[in-house]
Amino acid sequence: MKIIKQKIIILDKRGILKEIAKNFTWKQLNYSITKKGSVRGNHYHKHTSELHFIVKGKLELYIKNLKTNKEYNYLFKKGSCFIIEPYEFHILKYLTYVELIVLLSEEFNLKNPDIYK
Repeated sequence: MKIIKQKIIILDKRGILKEIAKNFTWKQLNYSITKKGSVRGNHYHKHTSELHFIVKGKLELYIKNLKTNKEYNYLFKKGSCFIIEPYEFHILKYLTYVELIVLLSEEFNLKNPDIYK
């Protein structure tokens, strides 16, 4: 699990340009809209990393690293960015309506989805 610390690149009268993440290779970009009270995840991946950027809303993330058995709980809100790594069992609980940008390190394949319960 990596929490991405963002930094402001430009702040002027036009607005703000923030660096969200760099030095990563991603193969798929998704936009997710999820209703308040929903739960997603409840699985892990053997090969795929996921970068999540919260555009709107608030969620709770539970992570269990299956290699170390360490468990973590996080609360994320608008503007937060984090990466879920392979072998990190994860559950996302949506505390509000949430809009996310999700980048995947591998293309999602319905026939072989790299999702394990």
